[in-house]
Amino acid sequence: MELVNRVEIIVSSLEQREVIDILNSVRVPGYTLIENSSGKGDRGICYNDLGREFSNSYISTICTNQTQFEYLLRDILPILKTIGGICLITASNSQISDDFSPSLTSLNLSIPIMQEVQKVEIVIDTSHIEDALNILESVFVSGYTIIKDTSGKGDRGLASSDIDYGFSNSYIMTVCTNQKQLDNLVDKITPLLKKIGGVCLVTDAKWVNH
Repeated sequence: MELVNRVEIIVSSLEQREVIDILNSVRVPGYTLIENSSGKGDRGICYNDLGREFSNSYISTICTNQTQFEYLLRDILPILKTIGGICLITASNSQISDDFSPSLTSLNLSIPIMQEVQKVEIVIDTSHIEDALNILESVFVSGYTIIKDTSGKGDRGLASSDIDYGFSNSYIMTVCTNQKQLDNLVDKITPLLKKIGGVCLVTDAKWVNH
C-alpha cells in the first residue's frame, strides 16, 4: 500500500466531460463517476429531478505523485472559479499496479491555497433526509452533496432502493471549516442518528479555496 492523494470533484454535470478529459490528460489510474447528484453550494441549489435543467456530477480519483497532483489542480482551478464546484483532497492508502507509472515533467507550480477542513459524510434513511439537511442549514455549512437511493447494511438491517424493500438510504457529504461548526453539527446530528439509525463519518481534509 502506498500513500496517495484522493481527489473528489463535484461540478455541474455540464462540465463533466471537460473534467474527465483533464483526468485523462494527467493520466490518473482511474476514476469513479456518479451522475445526477443533487446538492447546494455558494451558487445555489442543484437538483437531479427530471423537471430541472441541471444537476451535479461527483468524480473521485487518486493522484500518485506530486507532479500529477499539480497538473490536475492547475487545470481544474479555472473551472471551479468560473462555474463553481468543489475539489476536496484527503490522504489515502492505495494498492496500485506496478505497471502504472505516469511520465509527466514537473511544472514547478505553486500549489493553490488549500484550506484545512473537516469532511463530514452522513448516511441516513432517505425519509429523514430533510431533517439532516435542516441541521446542516442550522450550522451554516457552505454547501452539501446528496446521492439518493443508496443501498447497504447497518446495525438496523439492509437498506435498498429495490421495490422489495420499504426504504433506502441517502449519502450526504459536506465540509466544516472550523471546529465550532463541526462540534455543533455533531451535537445536532447525534440525536437523530440515535433515533433512526445511520452513520456520521468525519475525516481531515483540504479543499481548493477558489
